[in-house]
Amino acid sequence: MNKIAHFIVYSKVAAYVAALLCVVVWVLDVLGQGRGVVPGDSFELLLPIIAGYLSVKVGRELSFGDVKSGLPATLFFMGCALAPGTIFVGNDAAHWVLFPVACYILLRTYRDRSAMGRYFLAFALVGVECMLAPTLVMVLPLVVLCGAFMDSLHWRTFFAALWGLLFPYWAVGSVLFLIDRTGLIAQWLGGVLPPVSAVSVVPAPQFWAGLLWALLLVAPGSVMIMLDRTMRQQTSAGFRMLIAVLVLMLAVLFLFPSFHSVLFPCVLLDASLIGSLFFARGVTRGKNIYLVMLLIGWLSFLIYAYGTTV
Repeated sequence: MNKIAHFIVYSKVAAYVAALLCVVVWVLDVLGQGRGVVPGDSFELLLPIIAGYLSVKVGRELSFGDVKSGLPATLFFMGCALAPGTIFVGNDAAHWVLFPVACYILLRTYRDRSAMGRYFLAFALVGVECMLAPTLVMVLPLVVLCGAFMDSLHWRTFFAALWGLLFPYWAVGSVLFLIDRTGLIAQWLGGVLPPVSAVSVVPAPQFWAGLLWALLLVAPGSVMIMLDRTMRQQTSAGFRMLIAVLVLMLAVLFLFPSFHSVLFPCVLLDASLIGSLFFARGVTRGKNIYLVMLLIGWLSFLIYAYGTTV
């Protein structure tokens, strides 16, 4: 049991094995849809692989882990394997980049009283994301409140975030006015409130299996972060912001299930960073047992997710 837990936490091979599993699952999912694997589809696979790698780099840069291991990527790839139908979606690929980059920019504003430019840039990206999915404009701008955990939110950064959020709309609205296509603005406004059919969408079992996996990672990690008084203040502030952002995204997923393909990859990235800290900070018998049980649960989720879709 200890050897299995040690391998998952400290070995980079575990991350490579999980990444290979993602490739296998992706191929099986594509073949299960009755279509062949074409070169253009490889972008859908490349994006989560890059995201997993960058999760490790960001964790090291922001001191989110005490060990130089690929544990965040391992946990992320394992979550991707549970929900390939949600993760590998080419039409929503832009959300893979926009929201995580915006959160990364906010994480770099710790106690920076002159972070107006970073807030503007972060929420310009959020504004672009809200333009792609109009309903998100009702919820996603609330991410600005998470800046309070970084001690960088004040009236100047708040208004910088507001201008950044409005900037994409101003730019696109100006172009539409110049080309006399202002009717598209009304069409976009009509998409802010989702239809009843979109709210009542029931995602596939793969989504629920992946979501339960994320919650099992986040629960112990969040409790440890809240109770740990020895953690560096900047690291603790960053994790508290990630927890707040995750709660916001989960609220969006429960209110608007039709957006599971938009935000769920970001949920998995966030949960992997939070969950990896729980296992990386201090090795105990209880953590090893929980990790092995988590691995058994992951195998059960995998069988359930694919057993119900076959």
